[in-house]
Amino acid sequence: MSKNQQVALGLDLGGTTCKLGIFDVASQKLVDHTTSPIKDGSRPGEDLFEQFCNAAEGMLRGQGMTPDQVVSTCVASAGILGPEGAKEPGQFEQVVNSPNIRGINKFNIKGAIKGRFPNSLTFIENDAKAHGWAEWFYGAGTEVGVHSLVGFTLGTGLGGYMILDGHMVRPAELGHIRVETSDDAPHSPAGEKGAAEAFVSKAGIRRMGGDFLQQYPESRLKEIGESPAGFDPLPIARAAEEGDEACRLVYEQVGIYLGRLIRVVKRVCSPDVIVCSGNIANDLHLMMPGVQEALNDDPLFPKNPIIKKTALGPDKAGIIGAGALAIHGFKRKA
Repeated sequence: MSKNQQVALGLDLGGTTCKLGIFDVASQKLVDHTTSPIKDGSRPGEDLFEQFCNAAEGMLRGQGMTPDQVVSTCVASAGILGPEGAKEPGQFEQVVNSPNIRGINKFNIKGAIKGRFPNSLTFIENDAKAHGWAEWFYGAGTEVGVHSLVGFTLGTGLGGYMILDGHMVRPAELGHIRVETSDDAPHSPAGEKGAAEAFVSKAGIRRMGGDFLQQYPESRLKEIGESPAGFDPLPIARAAEEGDEACRLVYEQVGIYLGRLIRVVKRVCSPDVIVCSGNIANDLHLMMPGVQEALNDDPLFPKNPIIKKTALGPDKAGIIGAGALAIHGFKRKA
Protein backbone atom coordinates (compact mmCIF):
# COMPACT_ATOMS: atom_id res chain seq x y z
CA MET A 1 0.00 0.00 0.00
CA SER A 2 1.16 3.54 -0.74
CA LYS A 3 2.40 5.61 2.18
CA ASN A 4 0.42 8.51 0.69
CA GLN A 5 -2.83 6.59 0.72
CA GLN A 6 -5.54 8.20 2.85
CA VAL A 7 -7.64 5.76 4.86
CA ALA A 8 -10.71 5.94 7.05
CA LEU A 9 -11.67 3.76 10.01
CA GLY A 10 -15.15 2.50 10.79
CA LEU A 11 -15.88 1.08 14.25
CA ASP A 12 -19.19 -0.62 15.00
CA LEU A 13 -19.68 -1.21 18.74
CA GLY A 14 -22.22 -3.95 19.32
CA GLY A 15 -23.38 -5.50 22.56
CA THR A 16 -20.71 -8.22 22.52
CA THR A 17 -18.15 -7.24 19.84
CA CYS A 18 -16.53 -4.28 18.16
CA LYS A 19 -16.29 -4.67 14.40
CA LEU A 20 -13.57 -2.59 12.73
CA GLY A 21 -12.93 -1.76 9.09
CA ILE A 22 -10.24 0.07 7.08
CA PHE A 23 -11.49 1.98 4.02
CA ASP A 24 -9.57 3.54 1.15
CA VAL A 25 -10.85 7.13 0.96
CA ALA A 26 -10.29 7.52 -2.80
CA SER A 27 -12.15 4.37 -3.88
CA GLN A 28 -14.42 4.16 -0.79
CA LYS A 29 -13.76 0.43 -0.71
CA LEU A 30 -13.38 -1.73 2.40
CA VAL A 31 -9.72 -2.81 2.52
CA ASP A 32 -9.74 -5.01 5.63
CA HIS A 33 -11.92 -5.75 8.63
CA THR A 34 -11.70 -7.59 11.94
CA THR A 35 -13.63 -8.19 15.15
CA SER A 36 -12.56 -7.42 18.71
CA PRO A 37 -14.63 -9.09 21.46
CA ILE A 38 -16.14 -6.94 24.23
CA LYS A 39 -15.74 -9.34 27.12
CA ASP A 40 -16.86 -6.87 29.77
CA GLY A 41 -18.78 -3.79 28.65
CA SER A 42 -18.54 -2.29 32.14
CA ARG A 43 -14.77 -1.83 31.87
CA PRO A 44 -13.59 1.81 31.83
CA GLY A 45 -13.84 3.56 28.48
CA GLU A 46 -10.07 4.08 28.44
CA ASP A 47 -9.50 0.32 28.54
CA LEU A 48 -12.13 -0.42 25.91
CA PHE A 49 -10.82 2.14 23.44
CA GLU A 50 -7.22 1.08 23.98
CA GLN A 51 -8.32 -2.41 22.96
CA PHE A 52 -10.19 -1.13 19.88
CA CYS A 53 -7.36 1.18 18.79
CA ASN A 54 -4.82 -1.62 19.22
CA ALA A 55 -6.95 -3.82 16.95
CA ALA A 56 -7.18 -1.02 14.37
CA GLU A 57 -3.42 -0.43 14.42
CA GLY A 58 -2.87 -4.16 13.99
CA MET A 59 -4.96 -4.07 10.81
CA LEU A 60 -3.04 -1.03 9.56
CA ARG A 61 0.29 -2.75 10.10
CA GLY A 62 -1.01 -5.80 8.27
CA GLN A 63 -1.72 -3.59 5.25
CA GLY A 64 1.65 -1.80 5.47
CA MET A 65 0.00 1.39 6.75
CA THR A 66 0.65 3.72 9.69
CA PRO A 67 -1.73 5.57 12.06
CA ASP A 68 -0.75 8.87 10.37
CA GLN A 69 -2.58 7.75 7.21
CA VAL A 70 -5.94 7.69 9.02
CA VAL A 71 -7.68 10.93 8.04
CA SER A 72 -11.17 10.16 9.34
CA THR A 73 -12.80 7.82 11.86
CA CYS A 74 -16.43 7.10 12.64
CA VAL A 75 -17.48 5.27 15.80
CA ALA A 76 -20.97 3.76 15.71
CA SER A 77 -22.42 2.77 19.07
CA ALA A 78 -25.75 1.85 20.58
CA GLY A 79 -27.19 4.42 22.94
CA ILE A 80 -28.01 8.10 23.25
CA LEU A 81 -25.34 10.44 21.92
CA GLY A 82 -24.24 13.80 23.30
CA PRO A 83 -23.61 16.49 24.24
CA GLU A 84 -27.14 17.84 24.45
CA GLY A 85 -27.97 19.97 21.44
CA ALA A 86 -25.67 18.08 19.05
CA LYS A 87 -27.53 16.86 15.97
CA GLU A 88 -24.97 15.51 13.51
CA PRO A 89 -22.15 12.91 13.62
CA GLY A 90 -19.48 15.62 13.48
CA GLN A 91 -20.97 17.33 16.55
CA PHE A 92 -21.29 14.29 18.80
CA GLU A 93 -18.46 13.69 21.28
CA GLN A 94 -19.62 10.85 23.50
CA VAL A 95 -22.20 8.21 24.25
CA VAL A 96 -24.33 9.57 27.07
CA ASN A 97 -26.15 6.33 27.81
CA SER A 98 -25.29 2.97 26.30
CA PRO A 99 -27.49 0.15 27.63
CA ASN A 100 -25.05 -2.59 26.63
CA ILE A 101 -21.55 -1.04 26.95
CA ARG A 102 -21.84 1.03 30.09
CA GLY A 103 -18.09 1.60 30.34
CA ILE A 104 -18.17 4.12 27.49
CA ASN A 105 -20.91 6.27 29.00
CA LYS A 106 -19.75 9.92 28.93
CA PHE A 107 -16.25 8.84 27.87
CA ASN A 108 -14.44 11.34 25.61
CA ILE A 109 -14.39 9.30 22.39
CA LYS A 110 -13.07 12.16 20.26
CA GLY A 111 -10.11 12.63 22.58
CA ALA A 112 -9.31 8.92 22.58
CA ILE A 113 -9.31 8.73 18.77
CA LYS A 114 -7.21 11.91 18.44
CA GLY A 115 -4.64 10.51 20.84
CA ARG A 116 -4.06 7.43 18.70
CA PHE A 117 -4.76 8.80 15.20
CA PRO A 118 -3.61 12.44 15.33
CA ASN A 119 -4.52 13.30 11.70
CA SER A 120 -8.05 11.94 11.96
CA LEU A 121 -11.35 13.74 12.01
CA THR A 122 -13.81 11.99 14.33
CA PHE A 123 -17.50 11.30 13.78
CA ILE A 124 -19.85 9.50 16.15
CA GLU A 125 -23.15 7.92 15.18
CA ASN A 126 -25.79 5.67 16.69
CA ASP A 127 -25.08 2.11 15.54
CA ALA A 128 -28.51 1.52 14.04
CA LYS A 129 -28.27 4.79 12.14
CA ALA A 130 -24.87 3.72 10.80
CA HIS A 131 -26.68 0.72 9.31
CA GLY A 132 -29.06 3.25 7.79
CA TRP A 133 -26.28 5.23 6.13
CA ALA A 134 -24.87 1.98 4.72
CA GLU A 135 -28.26 1.22 3.18
CA TRP A 136 -28.71 4.77 1.89
CA PHE A 137 -25.31 5.02 0.22
CA TYR A 138 -24.80 1.40 -0.90
CA GLY A 139 -28.03 -0.57 -0.52
CA ALA A 140 -31.78 -0.05 -0.64
CA GLY A 141 -31.44 3.74 -0.73
CA THR A 142 -29.88 3.57 -4.19
CA GLU A 143 -32.96 1.91 -5.71
CA VAL A 144 -35.20 3.93 -8.02
CA GLY A 145 -38.16 5.53 -6.27
CA VAL A 146 -36.88 5.17 -2.70
CA HIS A 147 -37.33 8.45 -0.85
CA SER A 148 -38.32 7.19 2.59
CA LEU A 149 -36.13 4.44 4.06
CA VAL A 150 -36.70 2.86 7.47
CA GLY A 151 -34.63 0.12 9.03
CA PHE A 152 -34.35 -2.03 12.12
CA THR A 153 -31.24 -3.69 13.55
CA LEU A 154 -32.17 -6.94 15.27
CA GLY A 155 -29.54 -8.14 17.71
CA THR A 156 -28.83 -7.83 21.43
CA GLY A 157 -31.34 -4.95 21.34
CA LEU A 158 -33.51 -3.34 18.68
CA GLY A 159 -32.25 -0.23 16.94
CA GLY A 160 -33.87 1.79 14.21
CA TYR A 161 -33.45 4.62 11.75
CA MET A 162 -35.51 6.80 9.40
CA ILE A 163 -33.97 8.52 6.37
CA LEU A 164 -36.17 10.90 4.39
CA ASP A 165 -34.70 12.14 1.09
CA GLY A 166 -31.16 11.76 2.43
CA HIS A 167 -31.84 13.35 5.83
CA MET A 168 -31.52 11.26 9.00
CA VAL A 169 -34.47 11.79 11.35
CA ARG A 170 -33.46 12.14 15.01
CA PRO A 171 -33.83 10.73 17.54
CA ALA A 172 -36.00 8.05 15.86
CA GLU A 173 -35.34 5.57 18.69
CA LEU A 174 -37.77 3.11 17.13
CA GLY A 175 -36.94 0.21 19.44
CA HIS A 176 -38.34 2.16 22.38
CA ILE A 177 -41.80 2.61 20.84
CA ARG A 178 -44.43 0.83 22.94
CA VAL A 179 -46.15 -2.05 21.15
CA GLU A 180 -47.71 -3.89 24.12
CA THR A 181 -50.02 -2.21 26.62
CA SER A 182 -50.94 -5.09 28.94
CA ASP A 183 -50.27 -4.67 32.65
CA ASP A 184 -47.75 -7.53 32.67
CA ALA A 185 -45.82 -6.35 29.59
CA PRO A 186 -42.05 -6.92 29.99
CA HIS A 187 -39.56 -4.09 30.17
CA SER A 188 -36.85 -3.47 27.60
CA PRO A 189 -33.17 -3.26 28.72
CA ALA A 190 -33.63 0.53 28.77
CA GLY A 191 -36.52 0.15 31.23
CA GLU A 192 -39.38 0.95 28.82
CA LYS A 193 -42.44 -1.18 29.59
CA GLY A 194 -43.91 -2.90 26.54
CA ALA A 195 -41.32 -1.44 24.15
CA ALA A 196 -40.64 -3.22 20.88
CA GLU A 197 -37.08 -3.99 22.01
CA ALA A 198 -38.50 -6.21 24.77
CA PHE A 199 -39.83 -8.56 22.08
CA VAL A 200 -37.86 -8.08 18.85
CA SER A 201 -34.38 -8.82 20.22
CA LYS A 202 -32.18 -11.60 21.50
CA ALA A 203 -33.49 -11.09 25.03
CA GLY A 204 -37.08 -11.13 23.78
CA ILE A 205 -36.62 -14.38 21.88
CA ARG A 206 -34.97 -16.01 24.89
CA ARG A 207 -37.86 -15.00 27.15
CA MET A 208 -40.47 -16.21 24.67
CA GLY A 209 -38.59 -19.48 24.29
CA GLY A 210 -39.12 -20.15 27.99
CA ASP A 211 -42.76 -19.07 27.78
CA PHE A 212 -43.61 -21.36 24.86
CA LEU A 213 -41.86 -24.30 26.48
CA GLN A 214 -44.46 -24.14 29.26
CA GLN A 215 -47.18 -24.60 26.64
CA TYR A 216 -45.27 -27.18 24.55
CA PRO A 217 -43.24 -29.31 26.99
CA GLU A 218 -42.34 -31.83 24.26
CA SER A 219 -40.79 -29.16 22.04
CA ARG A 220 -37.09 -29.08 21.22
CA LEU A 221 -37.13 -25.86 23.23
CA LYS A 222 -36.44 -28.07 26.24
CA GLU A 223 -33.02 -29.20 24.99
CA ILE A 224 -32.26 -25.74 23.57
CA GLY A 225 -33.02 -24.11 26.92
CA GLU A 226 -30.77 -26.53 28.76
CA SER A 227 -27.77 -25.67 26.57
CA PRO A 228 -25.05 -23.36 27.99
CA ALA A 229 -26.40 -20.48 25.87
CA GLY A 230 -29.97 -21.00 27.07
CA PHE A 231 -32.78 -20.17 24.65
CA ASP A 232 -30.45 -18.83 21.99
CA PRO A 233 -32.23 -17.46 18.88
CA LEU A 234 -30.19 -19.43 16.31
CA PRO A 235 -31.07 -22.99 17.41
CA ILE A 236 -34.70 -21.94 17.90
CA ALA A 237 -34.75 -20.70 14.29
CA ARG A 238 -33.17 -23.90 12.97
CA ALA A 239 -35.66 -26.05 14.92
CA ALA A 240 -38.50 -23.92 13.53
CA GLU A 241 -37.31 -24.58 9.99
CA GLU A 242 -37.20 -28.30 10.78
CA GLY A 243 -40.85 -28.32 11.84
CA ASP A 244 -40.88 -27.71 15.59
CA GLU A 245 -44.25 -26.02 16.18
CA ALA A 246 -43.31 -24.15 19.37
CA CYS A 247 -40.11 -22.77 17.83
CA ARG A 248 -42.08 -21.65 14.79
CA LEU A 249 -44.54 -19.86 17.06
CA VAL A 250 -41.71 -18.07 18.88
CA TYR A 251 -40.58 -16.42 15.67
CA GLU A 252 -44.15 -15.78 14.53
CA GLN A 253 -44.77 -13.95 17.81
CA VAL A 254 -41.61 -11.89 17.31
CA GLY A 255 -42.97 -11.04 13.87
CA ILE A 256 -46.30 -9.88 15.32
CA TYR A 257 -44.52 -7.33 17.50
CA LEU A 258 -42.27 -6.26 14.63
CA GLY A 259 -45.42 -5.81 12.55
CA ARG A 260 -47.02 -3.68 15.25
CA LEU A 261 -43.96 -1.46 15.22
CA ILE A 262 -44.06 -1.18 11.42
CA ARG A 263 -47.74 -0.26 11.62
CA VAL A 264 -46.83 2.68 13.88
CA VAL A 265 -43.97 3.75 11.62
CA LYS A 266 -46.28 3.74 8.60
CA ARG A 267 -48.26 6.50 10.27
CA VAL A 268 -45.13 8.59 10.77
CA CYS A 269 -43.45 8.53 7.35
CA SER A 270 -45.12 5.96 5.08
CA PRO A 271 -41.78 4.31 4.17
CA ASP A 272 -41.06 3.02 0.68
CA VAL A 273 -38.78 0.28 2.01
CA ILE A 274 -38.10 -1.25 5.42
CA VAL A 275 -34.76 -3.04 5.76
CA CYS A 276 -33.89 -5.42 8.59
CA SER A 277 -30.26 -6.08 9.50
CA GLY A 278 -28.35 -7.76 12.33
CA ASN A 279 -27.87 -11.46 12.94
CA ILE A 280 -31.49 -12.13 13.92
CA ALA A 281 -32.63 -10.60 10.62
CA ASN A 282 -31.19 -13.67 8.86
CA ASP A 283 -34.42 -15.39 9.94
CA LEU A 284 -36.79 -12.64 8.84
CA HIS A 285 -38.68 -15.21 6.75
CA LEU A 286 -39.75 -16.94 9.97
CA MET A 287 -41.14 -13.65 11.30
CA MET A 288 -42.99 -12.59 8.16
CA PRO A 289 -46.23 -14.54 8.86
CA GLY A 290 -46.52 -12.65 12.15
CA VAL A 291 -45.58 -9.35 10.49
CA GLN A 292 -48.27 -9.81 7.86
CA GLU A 293 -50.84 -10.72 10.52
CA ALA A 294 -50.14 -7.47 12.38
CA LEU A 295 -50.31 -5.41 9.18
CA ASN A 296 -53.53 -6.89 7.82
CA ASP A 297 -56.67 -4.75 7.58
CA ASP A 298 -55.04 -1.37 8.15
CA PRO A 299 -57.90 1.06 7.41
CA LEU A 300 -55.70 4.17 7.37
CA PHE A 301 -52.71 2.94 5.34
CA PRO A 302 -53.65 -0.28 3.54
CA LYS A 303 -50.55 -0.20 1.30
CA ASN A 304 -47.57 -1.81 3.00
CA PRO A 305 -43.90 -1.01 2.34
CA ILE A 306 -41.45 -3.50 0.91
CA ILE A 307 -39.96 -5.37 3.88
CA LYS A 308 -36.70 -7.19 3.33
CA LYS A 309 -33.42 -8.31 4.79
CA THR A 310 -30.33 -6.24 4.05
CA ALA A 311 -28.27 -7.30 1.07
CA LEU A 312 -25.12 -5.83 2.64
CA GLY A 313 -24.57 -8.75 5.00
CA PRO A 314 -25.43 -8.78 8.72
CA ASP A 315 -21.81 -8.60 9.85
CA LYS A 316 -20.66 -5.67 7.70
CA ALA A 317 -23.53 -3.17 7.47
CA GLY A 318 -22.43 -1.36 10.64
CA ILE A 319 -18.82 -0.86 9.62
CA ILE A 320 -19.82 -0.03 6.03
CA GLY A 321 -22.11 2.69 7.37
CA ALA A 322 -19.47 3.99 9.77
CA GLY A 323 -16.90 3.96 6.96
CA ALA A 324 -19.27 5.80 4.63
CA LEU A 325 -19.86 8.51 7.24
CA ALA A 326 -16.13 8.86 7.89
CA ILE A 327 -15.38 9.20 4.16
CA HIS A 328 -18.25 11.56 3.31
CA GLY A 329 -17.55 13.65 6.41
CA PHE A 330 -13.90 13.97 5.47
CA LYS A 331 -14.70 14.93 1.87
CA ARG A 332 -17.16 17.60 3.00
CA LYS A 333 -14.49 19.20 5.18
CA ALA A 334 -11.57 18.72 2.79
